[in-house]
Amino acid sequence: MTYLDWGLFGLIFLLAGREVLSRHSRRKRLGGVVVAALFLWSWPPSAALFVYSLEGWYPVTPFPDGDAEAIVVLGSGVHPVDASQPEPLPREDTFLRSRHAAWLYRNWKALPIVASGGPASSSPAPPVAEVMRRTLVEAGVPDSMIWTEAHSRSTYENALFTARLLNEKHIRRIALVTEAYHLPRSVQCFHKQGIAVAPAGCSYRYLRFKYQWTQLFPSSRMIVWNEDTLHEWAGLAWYRLTGKT
Repeated sequence: MTYLDWGLFGLIFLLAGREVLSRHSRRKRLGGVVVAALFLWSWPPSAALFVYSLEGWYPVTPFPDGDAEAIVVLGSGVHPVDASQPEPLPREDTFLRSRHAAWLYRNWKALPIVASGGPASSSPAPPVAEVMRRTLVEAGVPDSMIWTEAHSRSTYENALFTARLLNEKHIRRIALVTEAYHLPRSVQCFHKQGIAVAPAGCSYRYLRFKYQWTQLFPSSRMIVWNEDTLHEWAGLAWYRLTGKT
């Protein structure tokens, strides 16, 4: 081999080595970004800040700020029914919303309550609204004061079908009960149907962050919070694009 050949060989070897090192460096940087993103996605302070971007739309108040002719509470789901759990029970979010509606009935105004929630995904469970009815009755609401909307499968349909029921009863103003992070999309959906809404948010998640040192560690529950928040922001954008709000 000539000196030129050796020179070209050395240059090729040097460039190949640099490329290998560059790829290794890029993989390390990418790995670092993934680890950092996963940490933030499961970190309580960042989850509280992210959910506040939705919950901050409406202030925390014990009672709705406005008048109403009925209380509307939106369901979410029912625990799976099977041989080990034969009784249809409300999922945690459905339970919290229903109990808050019942609390408003007892402590604010004894208005009719509309429980809105369609077919449960866990067949053969009854519609979510019927499970909510039982929860409301157990919390002290007379069965005669509970109306149900048992066909909706989304927030948009909650508003659409509930508005039809309310219009039949000549009701145009409601107190809307759902979890605080879910309020922005829900309120906009009911406004689209011509219903005046007094927001009655419950279970404000950002309030659970107490600046305690134990909340500085990653938590799998924060991943669920962030997924819910991301879902709501995506839902807000989609509903706006499709004319549902």
